[in-house]
Amino acid sequence: MDPMDFSQLGQFLPDLNDLNSKMEKMQQRLATEIVTAESGGGMVKISGYANMRVQNVEMDSALLSMEDMDMTSDLVAAAFNQFIEKCHERTGEITTQELGALGAMMRNSPFAPHF
Repeated sequence: MDPMDFSQLGQFLPDLNDLNSKMEKMQQRLATEIVTAESGGGMVKISGYANMRVQNVEMDSALLSMEDMDMTSDLVAAAFNQFIEKCHERTGEITTQELGALGAMMRNSPFAPHF
């Protein structure tokens, strides 16, 4: 569906009545779905939830003993960026699953860059 194509608007209008409960379910899923990311071949691992709440950051002990802090910093930043990207992808998928056509429209909207 084209993001600006309103011809399918009626397809999801009946679902607006239970939109609040669907949004609550979506938020619950985002708060419980695990997302993991890593960089440096697994030297830095980040795990958390699709709602972008980080639960754990693991770093290989070799990184902590390195004198090249720039490389360590780059690996940590890369892992966090990958975690954020995966959270955005999962949020878009869950939004589409929970909200149907409305979620798909939101996901394809130019005003929703976080999906």
